[in-house]
Amino acid sequence: MTEPFTITADTIAALSTAPGYSGIGVVRISGPDSIAIIDQVFKPASRDENKFPDRKAIYGRFVSPLDGNTLDDGVVAVMRGPNSYTGEDVVEISLHGSPVILDQALKTILTLGARLATRGEFTRRAFLNSKLDLVQAEAVIDIIMASTLSAVQEARSRLDRKLSHEVQSMIGAVTDIIAELEADIEFAEDAETSPSSPQSALVDVQTKMRRLLQSADSGRYRTEGLRVAIVGKPNVGKSTLFNALLGEERMIATPHPGTTRDAVSETVVIKGVSFVICDTAGLRENPEPVEEEGIRRTLDWIKRSDLVLLVMDVGLPVDDYDRWAYDSCKDSKKILVFNKIDLPAASAVAGHLIEKEAAATYVSAKTGAGIDRLMDAMFEYGSDILSSAEYSLGCGLNQRGVALVGSASRKIEAIVKLVSTGHNPGPEILSLELTGVLRDLLEITGDSIDEAVLDRIFERFCVGK
Repeated sequence: MTEPFTITADTIAALSTAPGYSGIGVVRISGPDSIAIIDQVFKPASRDENKFPDRKAIYGRFVSPLDGNTLDDGVVAVMRGPNSYTGEDVVEISLHGSPVILDQALKTILTLGARLATRGEFTRRAFLNSKLDLVQAEAVIDIIMASTLSAVQEARSRLDRKLSHEVQSMIGAVTDIIAELEADIEFAEDAETSPSSPQSALVDVQTKMRRLLQSADSGRYRTEGLRVAIVGKPNVGKSTLFNALLGEERMIATPHPGTTRDAVSETVVIKGVSFVICDTAGLRENPEPVEEEGIRRTLDWIKRSDLVLLVMDVGLPVDDYDRWAYDSCKDSKKILVFNKIDLPAASAVAGHLIEKEAAATYVSAKTGAGIDRLMDAMFEYGSDILSSAEYSLGCGLNQRGVALVGSASRKIEAIVKLVSTGHNPGPEILSLELTGVLRDLLEITGDSIDEAVLDRIFERFCVGK
């Protein structure tokens, strides 16, 4: 660590399983007094001399240290530091999953000297004790919060240090360049030749950064889902389609145009692929001021989307508003959705009035007809993205990582441009500039980071992790 951190020496405890009724509930303790506390409240059924052997499940009774009354029977596992999750002595107590039992067990442990853990404090201690770097620590919460198997796999790759190795490789390269520059500075008067140029090594680092930034979307696809915008002129059934894809009445759908004033998004999982679907304001001329802002947000959503569902009324001729909606997403990957096939005026030729699209489907968002085919088309698109070579790297940056690698990349780019033009500023200036690059990279892994940033990261965690 290059920054001083507050490392407490007290003992913490918390419920590590979700609150509520369950078959089993787990109370976790970590810190120097963990084993002493469990020794006071847990009576093993076995009479072995070593009550709590390391990493072995022991069956027994949880008792009150005051009167010896049994609260519950269960299993205790002791993991002595430093070979534990937090790097400290850790005890996990598995009891029946009654909220009453678990609450009383936790209260008893707290009366014996432990304190209630804060959000993510177990994982924070693992980071502070160098059991995990910060990339791995963030992967832990992403595994817990994952909504699809692909999200679990992406987070798992980061927990297995795949991304950390990429960042550490760049840290090592930049450190080597700085070391060479510092040597040039130190021995400048004794050197018979001019200092060697770091341009080639800098370009290599720059290439790695670009590749990592380019793969950032792959991580987003897994953890957040593919962004899908439902687009079209007013009253073509966008909100009804939105509700049909979600399987619930999430948006108000009326026959009056302009009902949707803002972009509203929800997540839906189709055969294991996650999509963030956004119902947008209808595209038309001369809208009211509030609706106009909704249209502006619609156009912004289109730019940021991975897929557009362009909705048209199959029973009406294609008009200028349809063409405007089409033009607004002409550069986007899209599926033409011809809606309202349940109405008598429905016409199968509507799609031919707009430039031919390979991806087109006919639905009735109101009755649900054709929705399965649309979802199949969305799944096929998502599967193509997920199976791409770039996506299969499996080590996408999160938002914090993108910001830091982006900052480092811009600094490297400026240095490379300066060196390549022959205006070498000298090893002292180059070393100073590269120190800023190094600082950005070290913040990704947590080797150099402000404690306030740590607080924000671990606020995402639940209390017992």
